[in-house]
Amino acid sequence: MTYGYRLNVEQLMLRRANNNFYEAKKRMVEVPDSVPESGEPYLFKGPGFEDDETIALCIEAILGWAISFEAFVNLVWHAHPVTKEEDERNYRSTIAKLKRLYKFCRLSYGNSSWRAGIQDLFDMRNYLVHYKDPVVYIGFNFAAKFQHDFSENSMQRVQCDVLCALKEIGDLFGVEAGFVDGDYDHLVYKY
Repeated sequence: MTYGYRLNVEQLMLRRANNNFYEAKKRMVEVPDSVPESGEPYLFKGPGFEDDETIALCIEAILGWAISFEAFVNLVWHAHPVTKEEDERNYRSTIAKLKRLYKFCRLSYGNSSWRAGIQDLFDMRNYLVHYKDPVVYIGFNFAAKFQHDFSENSMQRVQCDVLCALKEIGDLFGVEAGFVDGDYDHLVYKY
């Protein structure tokens, strides 16, 4: 019999991401924007254009949710009897690995309500980490893309989808996901 401790990266990063988002929400302002087709003005809550602190909190939340989700999918992958012998490096992304896990177990990945939000999360994570597009002024009163990406509504949707996905995946594959609702320790005892 073996025993030991495992660092609960899923819980640590989820808690940190959520805390960063809650702090960012407190700092968000009304951002003016215009409908591209009509030029009609409207407002939404998001980070100010030059508000480095709030923007950084939003970036850290996105990266934290992505790390938490990826760590949890990897935990499920290694815990599941069908996939634990499968080489995970054969799959280019967390989403590809998750789709494969669903397929191995004859479950429908396409019916998951959180699927689009998780794709958006990883698209945004990849955009932040890999691409270096400049902020471009288009004219009129348009808000920058990052202000829309980090808007309160957009971030809340991603957070909700991450939490729903973690719960559903945990239930389907028998992996403890109670850290989503609870205040679990950063170390998990395994025997």
